[in-house]
Amino acid sequence: MALLQDSAEMAPKLAEEQISLNGKLAKLRHHKTSKLPHQKQVYLTLEAVEETLKEQNTELTASAYVVALLSILPQAISISEVNNPELAGATVYLLDVVLQHAPNALLVSKFASILSYLTPVLRNSDAQPALIRSAVGCVETILIAQASSAWLGSVLENGPRKMLNSLLELGLDERPKVRKRAQDAVTTVLSHPPPPATLHPALNMCADLALTLVSEQYAEFTGKSRGGRKQKQQQQQQDHSAVSERKIIFSLQLTRAIAMNDLGWPTSKVEQLCETLFSISRSTEEFLINAALDVFQSLFTTMGESYEDNERMDSATFAKIVDSIMNLRPAETDQQRAPTWLAIVAQCFAAYSGVDEAKAFARLPQLFEMISEFLKSGLPPTVVTSASQCLIALASTCIPPKVLLEKPLTNSTKRTLSNVSKSALSLLSVKYQTAWKEVFGILVALFDALDVAADPYLVDAVVTVGELREGEQFEGRTEADDVLSAAIRVLGPDKILEILPLNLENPGPKRPGRAFLLPLLRDNIRNAKLNHFINYMVPLSDHLSQKVLEFVEKEKSMEAKIYSTLIEQIWSLLPRYCDLPSDLRQSFTQKFAELLANVLYQKVELRQVCCKALRILVESNRVYTEVDLESLNPFLAVKLSREDAKKNLEFLSTMASKFLAVLFNVFNQTATEHRHYILDTIIAFLSITLPEDIISTFHKVVGLLNPALDSAAAQKPTPSGNSTIPPISHTMLDLIVAMVPFLPRSLYRDLSIIFVTTIQNDDAKVQTRGYRIVSKLAQSEIGSEYLIESMDTLEDTMVSSAEKIAPPARTARLTSLIDIVRVLPSSDLHFIPAILPEAVIGTKEVNEKTREAAYQLLVEMGDKMAGGGSVSISKVANMDTNAPDVDASISEYFTMVSAGLAGSTPHMISATITALSRLLYQYKNILELDVASELVATIDLFLTSKNREVVKAALGFVKVVVTTLPKDLVEPRLETLVPNLLQWAHEHHARFKLKVKHLVERLLRRFGIEVIERVFPEDDKKLLANIRKSKERARRKKESAETEDAGGQENATTRKKKYLSEFEEAIYGSSSEDEEEYAESDTEDTKYKKKQIKGSNSKGNKKETYIVESKFDDPLDLLDKNVLARMSSTKPTAPVKVTSRQSKIKTTESGKMLVDDEEAGKKAIDPDQEMLEQLAAQAAEANPFGAYVDAVKNGPVRGQRNKLKFKNKRGRDEDDEDMADVRKPHRRTRF
Repeated sequence: MALLQDSAEMAPKLAEEQISLNGKLAKLRHHKTSKLPHQKQVYLTLEAVEETLKEQNTELTASAYVVALLSILPQAISISEVNNPELAGATVYLLDVVLQHAPNALLVSKFASILSYLTPVLRNSDAQPALIRSAVGCVETILIAQASSAWLGSVLENGPRKMLNSLLELGLDERPKVRKRAQDAVTTVLSHPPPPATLHPALNMCADLALTLVSEQYAEFTGKSRGGRKQKQQQQQQDHSAVSERKIIFSLQLTRAIAMNDLGWPTSKVEQLCETLFSISRSTEEFLINAALDVFQSLFTTMGESYEDNERMDSATFAKIVDSIMNLRPAETDQQRAPTWLAIVAQCFAAYSGVDEAKAFARLPQLFEMISEFLKSGLPPTVVTSASQCLIALASTCIPPKVLLEKPLTNSTKRTLSNVSKSALSLLSVKYQTAWKEVFGILVALFDALDVAADPYLVDAVVTVGELREGEQFEGRTEADDVLSAAIRVLGPDKILEILPLNLENPGPKRPGRAFLLPLLRDNIRNAKLNHFINYMVPLSDHLSQKVLEFVEKEKSMEAKIYSTLIEQIWSLLPRYCDLPSDLRQSFTQKFAELLANVLYQKVELRQVCCKALRILVESNRVYTEVDLESLNPFLAVKLSREDAKKNLEFLSTMASKFLAVLFNVFNQTATEHRHYILDTIIAFLSITLPEDIISTFHKVVGLLNPALDSAAAQKPTPSGNSTIPPISHTMLDLIVAMVPFLPRSLYRDLSIIFVTTIQNDDAKVQTRGYRIVSKLAQSEIGSEYLIESMDTLEDTMVSSAEKIAPPARTARLTSLIDIVRVLPSSDLHFIPAILPEAVIGTKEVNEKTREAAYQLLVEMGDKMAGGGSVSISKVANMDTNAPDVDASISEYFTMVSAGLAGSTPHMISATITALSRLLYQYKNILELDVASELVATIDLFLTSKNREVVKAALGFVKVVVTTLPKDLVEPRLETLVPNLLQWAHEHHARFKLKVKHLVERLLRRFGIEVIERVFPEDDKKLLANIRKSKERARRKKESAETEDAGGQENATTRKKKYLSEFEEAIYGSSSEDEEEYAESDTEDTKYKKKQIKGSNSKGNKKETYIVESKFDDPLDLLDKNVLARMSSTKPTAPVKVTSRQSKIKTTESGKMLVDDEEAGKKAIDPDQEMLEQLAAQAAEANPFGAYVDAVKNGPVRGQRNKLKFKNKRGRDEDDEDMADVRKPHRRTRF
C-alpha cells in the first residue's frame, strides 16, 4: 500500500516533468534547418533516438531517452579518449537535457555507467569546451540525485566525492566558460544536500581544498615576488607572478562559488577563511584585492540569509572579523575598492546583528560617522551611491525592533538613537549638498526603522526637509516628498501638521502655503487618530466651504474652483484615517455618524470617498482579527492590538443597521453606473450586522420588492439628469442578492419564492438578478446544502423556465446552471440531459460571455458524468417513463450530446458539432478510443453537407481531431477524411479555403508527405505542391531576414494572447506565416489585397494619408466642408495640369494683359463662354461629389450579353485643342 501511495504521489510530478522535457525537445527539433553543424548534429541524433524508440514501441519518456543515449555513447567515447567529437558533443548535450527530468532511481542505478563515459571527457584537456560543459551538467544532475550513504566514500574511490573533486579541478581551468560552468555546478550540488542532512556531506571537503589552494598559491606568490634582483630573473619572476596571480584569482573564484551555496560557508572555517582573505587584501595587487573582497561579499551574504540554520559563531570571534574588515577601509576616492568594501560592511553587520544584535546596534553611531565621509561633495557618484546603500542597509538590519519596543527606553538605547540621528541630520549640511538625494533615502530608511521611536529624534529632520521642500529652486522635491511621506507614516498627521502647518489661506514668506502635503497625507496616513480628522479637517473643510460661497457670490469662479478642489482633497484623507484608527470607539460618535450620513445624502461629489472610508473602516478591522498582522509589523500592536480590533467590530455592528438604512436610500437614488462602490460598502456592513438586524432589513426590502414587481409603473426607470435611475424592483433585487451570503437558513424559503417569481418575469434584468440568487447561494456552504435538499423543486423550476428566458438573461442563467451542476448529487444526474440542449445551443450565441458560460457548463456536466453514478432517463421530460437507467460515464455523456446531430435544423447540428469539439478537446485523454473513432466517422460524413454552417463546425472538429487524438486512431480515417475536406478547398466563403489548407498542413506535419499524398485526390495534388513551395519561400525569406539582422541587436517580443482559452486557440488559431503563405497561393488580385491588409495592420506599416493636389494649383482650404474629398489613403499620381486659355495670356505685374500680334489675328473669344467654362471647372474642383455624380451619369452601362457600352455625348465641333493635355492617357503603375 505504501508503494502504491508513493507511486500515486509521484505520478503528477512525473507528468509535469515530461511536459517540461517535451517543451525543451521541441525547441531542439527546430534545429532541423540550422546551418550550424553542431546544432544540426543535435537534431539528427535526437531524430535517430526517437525513431528507434518508436520502432521498439517504447513510450518517449525521460528514462527511455537516457537508456537510448547511453547506448550511443560507446560509439563516440571510448574508455580513454573521445573517438567522434561531433557525435559525442550532440549525445552528451542531449543527455544533459534529459537527465534533469529522469527519476532519481534511474540516475543512481546508471551512476557508474554514465561516469565511465564522462570521465575521459572531463580529464581530456583537448576536448571541446562545449562538450565539457555538457558533461559537467550531466555530473551535476547525477550528484544531486545521490543518497547520503553514497557520499561516505573517500575521494580516491569511484564515487560522488571523486566526481565532485573533478568539478573542483575544472573550476580552476584556464578556459573561462568551462571554469564558470564547473563553479556553478559546485554551487548547485552543495545547495542540495541529500536528505535528511541539512548540510552537504562534502561541504567541509570543498572548503578545505579551497583554503589549501588559496593559502599555498598566495604563499608561493609572495615568496616569488621577493626573489632576486637581476634583470633576467626579474623578467622571469614577473611572468611567473602573472601566472601565479591568475591562479590565485581562479582559486578565489572557486572559494566564492563554494561560499555562495544556499547553506553558506562552514561556520567552523569562517575565521580561517577571513584570515586568508585579510592577508590577500593587504597586498598591493589590485586584482587580488578585488577578488578577495568579492569572496567576503558572498560569504556574508549567505551568512545573513541563512545564519539561523547554521551553527552559531562566537560573538568575540565575529567581533574580531568585524574589526579586521573595518581596518581595510579604502580611500574615499577609490572607485574600485570603496563600493565593494561598503557592500561588505553592510552584509557583515547584517550577519553580526544575527549573532549579537545588541553589540551591532551599539556600534551603529560609529559606523554612521565613518561611512558619512564617503558622501562628501566631489566624490565619485559610484562611491556616493554605495555609501548611501550601505547606510540604508545598516539602518534596516542593525536597529532591532524589540529594543525600540522597550518601555521605557534604556539610557544606552536613547544615547545610540540620539547619536545616529545627529549623524543623519549632519548629512543635510552644505558639506554633503551634492549627495542630498541619497541622504533623503537614508532618512526614509531611518524613519521606517525607528517607527514609534522616531519622535523626538527625527523631528528636526522633518523641519529641515520641509524648509528645503518649500524652496522654489530646490531640485530634489521628489526625494523630499519621500522623506515627508515616511514621516507621516511614522509620526502621524497630527504631529506633521503641528510641525508644518498647511497655511491654505493667505500664504506668505513667513507663512508658506503647504497644500502639497495633502496628497502626501492621503497616500501615507496609517493607524492615525480619527479624532484629528474630526477636530481639524472637518472644521477646515467647513471654513473653506464658506469661502467658496463667498467667492461664488462675488463671481470669482477661479478662486471658488481652487477652494472646492481643496475641500475634495481634505475629504480624500478620510479613508486613510479610517484604516485601523487607534481611537475608533472614542472618536466615532453619533454626531460624526450623522455628519457622514448628511454628506452621503447631500454632497454627491464626496459620496464615493465616504463610502470608501466606511468600507475600509470595517474591512481593516476584520482583516486584523483574522490575519496575524503583528508578525509583519511588530510596531502595530503598540498602536492597536487585535483585541482592540475585535472590540471595534463589535462597536461598529451596533451602528450597522442605521448605516445600512442610509446606504440603501442612497443606493436607491443613484444611477446604475455609480452604484458599485455603494454596494461594496453595503456588503461590508452586512458582514458585521447582527443576525436580527439582517432579518428585519431583509423583510423590509422584500416588502418593497413585491409591490414593485406587481406595479408596471415601478418597472420603468426614472430619469435623473444625464443618467437614469433603475426601477425599484431592480434596486431591491440588487440588495437581496447582496444580502444572500449573510442571511440565516430560515430565510432561504423566502429566497426560493423570490427566485421563482423573478425568473418568470418578463423583464430581462429582473430575470438576471433572479438567477444571481441561486449563484450566490451555491457559493456558500449552507446555501449549497439548501440547494441539495431542494434539488427536485429547483430542477423543475429551471427546466420549466427555459422557454421564458430573455436573451439578455441567458448568461446569468447558464452561470446559475454551472453552480447548480457543481453541487448536483449523483442521484439527480437526470438533470443533465434535461438542460443539455440549452448548453449546446448556447455555444452558438453571439454574446461572448454567454458562449464561454455554455462551454463551461458542458465541461462541468462532463466532470459530473465522469464521476460516476446513475442517470434516471425516465425522469427526463418527454422521455419514456419505462426507460431503464444508464450508468454515468464520459462515453455516455458523449452519446447524449451526439443526439443533437439528428436535429432538424442546421443551427442545432452545427451547435452540437461545436459542443462535441469542445468536449473532445477536454476529455481526449479519458475518452474510450472506440467512442472517439465512431465520433470521428460520424462527423466525417457532415463534411459532405451542403450547409456551410454545418461544414464550418465540422472543420473545427476536424482540427481538434488532427491535433489531439492519437495518430493510430486518425490515420485509418484519412482515406475518407482528406477527400471530404478537399471538397471545400476551392470555397472562399467563410475562409473555407484557408481553413482547409491549414488542416492539410497540420496533417502533413503529423503524418508525413507519404501518407497524405497516398490519400490525396489527383485533381488536388497541386495544393500539395503549393504548400511545399510556400514553405520553401517562407524558409528562404526567414533566412534572408536573419542574415540581414545578424549585425543588429535582437529584440525579444512577447506574443500577445489572442484567444480567451486554449480550446478556441486550437480551433481558430493559426500562425501569421500560414496566412502569408495562403496569400501567396491565391490569384494575383487577391494576393495584392491581402498583402495590403497585412501591411496596414502590421506595426511597422502604418496606414498613411495623402492630400490630392489640385489641377489648378490652388492651395488646400482646410476650412472647406469638402476638404475630405481631397484626402486619400493611397499615394496619388501626378495631377493633370489643366491648361486653359486664361493661363496662356501673358500679364504684367500689375495684372494687365499682354496680347501678342499672332494672337490678335486669330478668332475672337467670347468672354461669356470663357467665363462659363472657368466657373464649371472651378465648381468641379470645389465640389468633387458633383463631379462624381456626372461621371456616374456619363459612365458606361450594361448592354446585351452584359457588355459595357460607353456614352459619347461629346460634340463633334468641340475645340479639342485646349483639352489635349487632359485627354492624354496616363499609365498607372502596377504593383
